[in-house]
Amino acid sequence: MAAASQHIKLALSLPPRLRTFLARYPPASILPAASLAAAESVPKTAYQEETPNPFLPTKHPATGKWHDPKYSLRRQAELVKLAREHGVEELLPYTPKLTEERIRKRVELGLRVKGTGVGQQVKGHKHERHLKNRMEKRRKAMLEMPDLIREWKKVREKMPTYYEILSISQTAIDTSEDGKQLLKRAYRRALLKHHPDKNSTSSHSQSGVSVDQISDALTVLSDPSRRQEYDRALKLGLLPSSSGGGGVQAPSQPQAQYQPEFQTGIENVDLDDLDFDEQDQNWFRSCRCGNPRGYLFGEADLEEAIEAYGGGELIVGCADCSLWLRVHFAVVNDEDGGGGGAESHVKTTTAAAT
Repeated sequence: MAAASQHIKLALSLPPRLRTFLARYPPASILPAASLAAAESVPKTAYQEETPNPFLPTKHPATGKWHDPKYSLRRQAELVKLAREHGVEELLPYTPKLTEERIRKRVELGLRVKGTGVGQQVKGHKHERHLKNRMEKRRKAMLEMPDLIREWKKVREKMPTYYEILSISQTAIDTSEDGKQLLKRAYRRALLKHHPDKNSTSSHSQSGVSVDQISDALTVLSDPSRRQEYDRALKLGLLPSSSGGGGVQAPSQPQAQYQPEFQTGIENVDLDDLDFDEQDQNWFRSCRCGNPRGYLFGEADLEEAIEAYGGGELIVGCADCSLWLRVHFAVVNDEDGGGGGAESHVKTTTAAAT
C-alpha cells in the first residue's frame, strides 16, 4: 500500500500531458505487485496491445508494412524533457531522444556537425570562413609596417636624380648654347638605354629607371623655373638621390621638407607647442605610429628654412611612417645700432590650420 500511495502522489504531481502518456503506456515498475503475481505475464493496456512502444516504428502483422511511430521525434523530445524535469525519465519506453541514448551516440560518433571534423570546412558564408585568416594577415601586416616603411625610405635614398637619369650634368646644361636640344638628345639616349622595348638587355628591374621617370626628368629640367626649384631642393637635401654623381644625400635624421609636392596626414602645430631637448638642442614630438620622437628637427633646419623661403613654416616627416607635421614660426630681425647690421631670430607664432 505504501508503494501504491507513493505512485499516486507522484502521478498527481506530474503535468497532465506526461500523466496521460504514463496512463496509456504504464511501465511494469509502477504496476501493483498483486496484479503482477496473479497474471502469468505483465498486463498491458489497449494502447500497449496495439503498439508496445509508441516511440518506435511498428510492422503490421497482416500486411507486413512498417508504420511510423505514434509520436513524432519532436513530441518524443518534448515528453523526454518533461520527464527529465520531474525526475521520471526512466519510466519512459526506449526512444532515441533519451538523454542516455543521446550521450551514448555523441561519445560513439562524436559531434557530427559539418565543419568540425578533420579536413572539413567551417559552416557559414565564404567571408565568415576566411575571416580568421584575413585578420591574421592584417595583424602581421600591421606588425611589419614599421620595418616596411624604413625599408622603403632606404630605397628612396637610392633613387637617382633627374641629372643622373639623363646622364647629364648641371654644368653642361648651363654652358650649352642650346640647353633644350642637349636635354632632348640626352632624353633619347636615356630612352634607348632604359626602354624595355628598345633594349631587351636592360629592364626596369635591373636599371631601376622607368620611362615615366625619364619623361619627368625632361619636363622638369626643360622648364627654367621648375629646374631652379629642383636645384634648390637638391642643394638643401630635400630630395633623395643615389650615392654616385653630384647628387645630395638624404639626411640621416627625419627629413625636414619645406614645400613637398605631395603630403599625406599633415598636421599644423606651433613651434612653442613642441617639446624641446636642451641637451641635444632639438625640438621633437611623438607620432601616432608609436615613435616617441617621430618628428625631430633642430635649429639648423629652421635656419635653412629661413634662408630658402624667409621663414614662416617648416614641414617635418615622421621617421617611421608617412605622416607629416607643419610647424609654424616667425622671424624677428633685431637691428644692431652700432654696426648697422641685423640678426634674425626665430620667434614662435600661432597659425591657424589650413
